[in-house]
Amino acid sequence: MPMWILVAGVLIPQEFASSAIVFIIALQNNFPIWAINLIWICVTSLDMYVGYMLGKFTQEKFHGTRFFHWVERWINKGKGELGPHGEKLSLELLGVINFPFINTFIGAWIGLPFGMAFLLTLAGNFIWLLFLWGTVLGLSAFISNPDIIILILLVAGILSHFLFKFSKANKG
Repeated sequence: MPMWILVAGVLIPQEFASSAIVFIIALQNNFPIWAINLIWICVTSLDMYVGYMLGKFTQEKFHGTRFFHWVERWINKGKGELGPHGEKLSLELLGVINFPFINTFIGAWIGLPFGMAFLLTLAGNFIWLLFLWGTVLGLSAFISNPDIIILILLVAGILSHFLFKFSKANKG
């Protein structure tokens, strides 16, 4: 499998541990960092475009239904609690922990123009990418064996999965 397809494949869902492992493998195979970042920009942009268009499509499709009015009530309640620019800040912060297509989908539903939803989501996802590169390059600086780095990332990914499951189970 060509390396660029593997990199693009993990950047679509943007799951941290699998992306970090593929970045380590790509670097180990001398795949250029600039190419990984270019793939990230392309895949993330396409992801955000699809999410925004799906958001607009579903908004038009469900307009006037009970579901639409229910979502509108939640949006108005959220806007009231977040303040005049809180929805924009929230969308950007969600970009760090959420999938880009979901953020632009939300941006479409809350009435943001495409450019604004795109830039806010891209900024949040860029912070995610910086964390990812910091992890990959930081581990690579201290540990020379890529197999050990991959093992550390696998264990960390599995532990974080169970910690999130455990914390959700304890909440109720």
